[in-house]
Amino acid sequence: MPRLLVYLLLAVLVPLSARAEDIQGALEPLMEGEFALQEGRLAAASDAYARAAEGSREAAVAERAVQVALLAKDAVQARRALARWQALAPRDEDLAVARLRLAVLDADPDAARPLMAQVLGLKQGWRKVAAALLTAPDPEIAKTLAGQALDHGLLPDDIEAWLAFGGAALRLDDKALYSRLARTVALRLPDEPRALAWQAEDALARGDAKSARRSLDAALALPELTAAERLAIAAHFAALDDPAAAARTLEPAQDDDRALAARAAYLSSAGDTAALKLLYEELLSRTPAADAPAGRLMLMGQLAEIREDYPAALAWYRRIHLDPTRQQAQLRIAILLDKTGDADGARAMLREMQASDSEWGDLVRDSYLLEAELARNHDDIGAELSALDRGLVVFEEDPALRYNRALAYERADRVDEAIADLRALVAAYPEDPDYLNGLGYTLVDRTEAIEEGLTWIRKAHALKPDSAAILDSLGWALHRLGRDAEALPHIRRAFELQRDAEVGAHLAAVLAALGQSEEARSVLRLAQELDPDNRALRQVREALGE
Repeated sequence: MPRLLVYLLLAVLVPLSARAEDIQGALEPLMEGEFALQEGRLAAASDAYARAAEGSREAAVAERAVQVALLAKDAVQARRALARWQALAPRDEDLAVARLRLAVLDADPDAARPLMAQVLGLKQGWRKVAAALLTAPDPEIAKTLAGQALDHGLLPDDIEAWLAFGGAALRLDDKALYSRLARTVALRLPDEPRALAWQAEDALARGDAKSARRSLDAALALPELTAAERLAIAAHFAALDDPAAAARTLEPAQDDDRALAARAAYLSSAGDTAALKLLYEELLSRTPAADAPAGRLMLMGQLAEIREDYPAALAWYRRIHLDPTRQQAQLRIAILLDKTGDADGARAMLREMQASDSEWGDLVRDSYLLEAELARNHDDIGAELSALDRGLVVFEEDPALRYNRALAYERADRVDEAIADLRALVAAYPEDPDYLNGLGYTLVDRTEAIEEGLTWIRKAHALKPDSAAILDSLGWALHRLGRDAEALPHIRRAFELQRDAEVGAHLAAVLAALGQSEEARSVLRLAQELDPDNRALRQVREALGE
C-alpha cells in the first residue's frame, strides 16, 4: 500500500481531536501493521496492530486491531485488543459482534449462543452474524449456531435475513438446515412472495410437486407483485415442467423487457405459437420506429427468431448500436447468417468483433467460441481448432476456450493433446465437476488408463451426483473394467435423465454384456432415432453386429 494511503487510513482511525503524542504513539505500529497486512503477513499485522491499540487512546484503532487479529485467527491478540476497545468505548454495540466472532474462533458455542442472540437483536445484526458464521474455522460450530438461531426464533421478520442464513447454510453444505429454513420462513412471512417461492423450491427439491405448486399459487395470489418476484415464481413453474403457467405468471409485467423476454421463451417452450404471435404484434405496436431502447430491440429480435422470421430478426438486431447490447446482437446476427446459408458473412461478422478493441471482453471471447461452434456444425474440425487457438492467444488460459479445444482435439483423434488440456484445467480448477468428468471420461474411453479415469469421475460424481453426463461416465468406466452389474444402474439413470444417443449406446452395450439382448436392441433403436450419426452409437452397433 502506498504510504499516502496509510496516512489516510490513520486519518480515519485517529480523529483531529486526538493529541499529538497519541498520534505519534499509534503511527509507527499502525503503518507497520498495514504494510504487513497488504503483504499477507497476517501474524505480523496482528502483532503490530495490537501495539498500535496499546499506544492509542482512540477506540477505532483498538477496533481495527481486533478485526486484524480475528482475520489472522489470533485469539490471544484479539482478546488483548478487545479489552482495550472495551475500556475506551464500553457502550459500542459492535463489541458484541467482536465477542461473537472471538467465541466462534474459539469454537465455544456456549459462549457464542447468547452473543449471537444479542447481535441478532441489533439493527441489521443478522448480516454480522451470518458473516461470523461463514468465517468460522470449524463449520460444525457454525452449523450448530445457525440451527439454534432458527430453533429459538432469533431471526427477525425480514426476508433478507432469512435469505442470508439460507445462503450461509448452502455455503456450509448444510442442506437439511437450508430446507428447514425454507419450510419455516413461509410460516413466519406468509405475505412475502420470496418466502413462498423459496418454500416451493424446497418442496420441488424434495420431489413434492403438489406442495410446490400450492406455494407458488399462494405467492401469485399476493397483491402488487414486482416483475422480479414474478420472474422468480415463473422460474419455479418452469421447473415444474409447466411453461404455460410460467408464461401466465408474467402476463401482468407488461413494461419489463426481462419479463417479456422470459414470457416469450416460456410460450415457445409450451409450443403456444398463437400467443407468441399476439405478443410480437402487441409489442410491435408499442415499439417506436426510431430511438427504441436497445433492450426492446433485442427482445423484438429474439421474438422474431422464435417465430423463425429470420429477416425480421436480423433487421431488429441491426438497429442496435449501444454496447454491450450491440455485441450481443452481433453474435445473434452471426448465428442467423450461418443458419440462412451465409457462413462467410457469419465468419466475417465474428472476425470483426475479434478485431475490435471492445472493453466487453467476455463477448469478444464468446465470438471465438461461436466461430468454433459454427465450424463444428459444418464438420470443419480444422476451422474449429483454428478459432479456439486464436482465442487462446488473446484470452490466455481461458477455461471455456481451453475446454472446448480439448473436446475438439478428442473428436480429431488428437487424444494426447486433449488430455493435456484437460489435465491443465483440472489442475487450475480441481473442484469443477465438468472438467474432472471430461478428463476421466477421455481417459476411460480413449486410453487404457481406466482406473485413473474412474478416480477422476468418482470425484466429479461426489460434486455433482445428479448429472446425467457424469453418471454415464461412471457407468461406462465400470463397463470398461468388466463390472457391468455395477455399471447398469448408473447408465440407466443417466438415460432417464437425458435421452442422448451416446448414453443410449452405452446403455445398450451394458445390457448386451449382461445378456439382456432384447432390451439392448430396443435401446439401440431409440438411440438411432435420436442421432443416427453419433460416433459412439456407430461403434456400439458395430461391436454388437447390429
